[in-house]
Amino acid sequence: MIGALRHKIELLTELRVVDDAGGALVTWLPGSELWARVERLTSTRDFAGDRNNRLMRIAASIRYRADVALGQQLKFDNDNFEVVSIESEDEQGRRITLICEEVGG
Repeated sequence: MIGALRHKIELLTELRVVDDAGGALVTWLPGSELWARVERLTSTRDFAGDRNNRLMRIAASIRYRADVALGQQLKFDNDNFEVVSIESEDEQGRRITLICEEVGG
């Protein structure tokens, strides 16, 4: 498995600044860099108004980390992805796979 973790990804850290109107501005800052096995998955369609966009999807397998959550973002190959699913890769919980969709298309 160690040789399979040959792609560098970066977990991004959310910075949320609350405004006076009760809303918030969310910015994603550089965070932890990790080694992962990254596979490109079939893209999905994102319908926004009259536009039909294709979103890239990836599966990033990493060593288990308790600080990864749904909705978090990661950077791979200069693209940002949102974690939409976290799956256990083995019974011992030593590895997890992050299913991610491109942010912004």
